[in-house]
Amino acid sequence: MKRATLSLALTVILGLCGAGLAAPASAAGGALAGTWTSVDTDGSTQILSIVGSGRHAYSVVYYDESATSACGGNPAQISGPGFVSGNDLVTTGALVCLPGGNVFRSRITLGYAYDAGSDTLTDDFGIVWHRA
Repeated sequence: MKRATLSLALTVILGLCGAGLAAPASAAGGALAGTWTSVDTDGSTQILSIVGSGRHAYSVVYYDESATSACGGNPAQISGPGFVSGNDLVTTGALVCLPGGNVFRSRITLGYAYDAGSDTLTDDFGIVWHRA
């Protein structure tokens, strides 16, 4: 069931972004490039797609299958640039409730700390992300 949900979420992201799957980190050249997943505090699946060469800037798409607070339980997406400083990735973008819903006018900034030893990201909320 969880694999089907993840597959559906990836399909939604790719359809909305018009992009292909991010290449694995080794092929893309950037240590953070690839697809990452986590479970949000409300139990929903989150997906982070990071594309780029690793030269301090990436293109990032964040997707939450059920944004309880921001979108009343509907899916949410944030797309925008991600910038690296040391082991930290900082992303910014407008939050969009899906499908075709509310676009928040203010930009949202999310931070992730990369741990090369465990190959994980930890976001500002303490949630650990793993490569898909």
